[in-house]
Amino acid sequence: MKTLTLAPNLIQTKQAEAIKNQTLRKDCQLGDIKLVSETHVEIGGHMIKITKNAYRSLIKTMGLPSTFTSRLDRLFNKESKTEFINVLSKAIQLSGKSSVSVHVSPTDKQIVGFSGGSTLITNKTFFDFSNDIINEQGFKIVDIFNDEYTGGTTINTILDRDVNIKGMTNETFHAGLTFKNNPLTGIMVSPHIKRLWCANGCTSEMASESYQLNDLTGDSQEKFIKHLHEMRKNGFVPSGYADTVREANQTTASINELQQAYRAIEPHVGEKANSILQMDANKSAYTKAGYDVNLMSPDQKKSAKSNQSIWSIANAMTWVANNADQTMNTNIQDSDKTDLQIKSGNLLSKKWDHKNAFANPFGDLNQDNQIGLHLN
Repeated sequence: MKTLTLAPNLIQTKQAEAIKNQTLRKDCQLGDIKLVSETHVEIGGHMIKITKNAYRSLIKTMGLPSTFTSRLDRLFNKESKTEFINVLSKAIQLSGKSSVSVHVSPTDKQIVGFSGGSTLITNKTFFDFSNDIINEQGFKIVDIFNDEYTGGTTINTILDRDVNIKGMTNETFHAGLTFKNNPLTGIMVSPHIKRLWCANGCTSEMASESYQLNDLTGDSQEKFIKHLHEMRKNGFVPSGYADTVREANQTTASINELQQAYRAIEPHVGEKANSILQMDANKSAYTKAGYDVNLMSPDQKKSAKSNQSIWSIANAMTWVANNADQTMNTNIQDSDKTDLQIKSGNLLSKKWDHKNAFANPFGDLNQDNQIGLHLN
C-alpha cells in the first residue's frame, strides 16, 4: 500500500500560511507584566487577553512548577492568588531573571505564550532548515499542520521504504521524522511512523531519538546532524519499535488509559468515540461486576482492565487525527491532529498500566472488539 504525500503546490501553500501566521514577539521585563486574572494581563498600560496556555507558560517562565497554581487555588481566592503571583514576579526580577518574550497571535492579537527570552526561530527559518534535511535524506512530506493558536507548524515525513512487524498481519509501516517548530520552545525533531493499513501516523516525542533545538547556530546544527546520522543507521525506526508494537497488541489497556484516549477523541468525533473505544460497554461490564467506573480512584482505574489493547486505542487516536475529517463532519483543527498523533505516540512510549488489582470481566482480549485496529 502506498502512502499519499503532499503535492508540491499544497506544500508551498501550507508553508506560506505558516509564515504569515507566525506569532509576533515583544521582549520586556518580567516586572512590566501585571497579571490581572487568568485571562488578562496588563503591559505598559494596555489590557491584553491571554490564552490558558499563555497563563501556564507565564508561570513556567517564572521558574515555577506546573503544579504551583493548583496549590495556590487551594490556599487563596482568585484575587489573592493573582496578587501573590505579581509580588512573586517582582521578587524574581530582583533576583536577576528579568527578560521575558511575549508571543502574540497576528490574527486576534491575544497573547498565546511567554518564554524566557530565548532566540525565536521563525517559521521561515524553520522551513529553510527542515527542507534542506528533507531533501538531503530523501524524505517525502505527508502532512503539514499549522497551529492556529501558537503560530507554530509541524511537518510529518516518511521514507518510501516498507518496515514490517514480524508475526503480525496488516502491520507494515513507513518510518520518518516529525519536524515541529514552536515559538515558545524551539524545534523538536521526533520519530514519525505511518501505518500503511489505514494511513495513520503517530509521533513520539518521548522516544530517545527525539531531539530539541533551541537555536540554529553552527554548533547546534552540527550536533543535530550527528544525531541524524545515528538515526539513519536504523532507518529512522525508533529503537525497539517492533517489539513495542507486538507487546502493545497483546497488552490490555487499563480503564485509565481507555478514558484518556476517549477524552482525547470525543471532542472531535462525538458519539462515535464510544463506538470506536466501547466506553459504555466497559462501564456496563464493571457495573455488572459490582464496580462503578465513575467512582473508581485514579489508582483503581489504572489497575482495572478494559476490553481494548494498547495498540487498538493508540490506533484509534491516530485514525481520528488522520481520517476523521474525511469521513464525518468534524471541527478538528491542524493543532488537534498534531496533538492526537503525539498522544498516540507517547502512549506507546510510556510504561503501561497493567496491574492486576482487578479481575478483567472480559477475560482474554477479543480481537473482534479491537475496533481501532480495523479503522481504514
